Order: sequence, then structure tokens, then C-alpha cells
Amino acid sequence: MRTIHEPANGIEAYLIVGLLKQIGIEAHVAGEHLQGGAGQLPVFGLLRIMVEDKDAERARRFIDDWDAAAPFGEEAE
Repeated sequence: MRTIHEPANGIEAYLIVGLLKQIGIEAHVAGEHLQGGAGQLPVFGLLRIMVEDKDAERARRFIDDWDAAAPFGEEAE
């Protein structure tokens, strides 16, 4: 398993996992249970999206393309 992305929050994490699953990449969120320690643990870097090694490059490209996409109703520059 390989970390391919560190989402800002659980909502983003599960949105990306769902999108990856739609294109045939099994993914899961690691570190979600650490969020309960907020205040005692650093707030950033707790969540990670992980995929099988063989899917890592394709998943990273997908996330990069998704991040670069224009919001709905706006034109891409």
C-alpha cells in the first residue's frame, strides 16, 4: 500500500476515495481515528489516502486532474 494524497479533512478524503472507486481503484483512508486526538496531536497530516502500489501513479494523476479542474459553472483558464 502506498500513500497517494493527504486530504485536508474527512469529507475530502471520502470524496476522493469514492471517485477513485468509480474508476476502478480500490482506496482507503488511513488515520481517520487519530482525529479524535486533536489538541494532543498535530492537526495536519493525520489523514492519508492509500492505494495498492500498482495503482499509485494512476491514482495520483487522477487526483492532480481533479484538483486542477475548474469549479462547476466556471471556465478553466
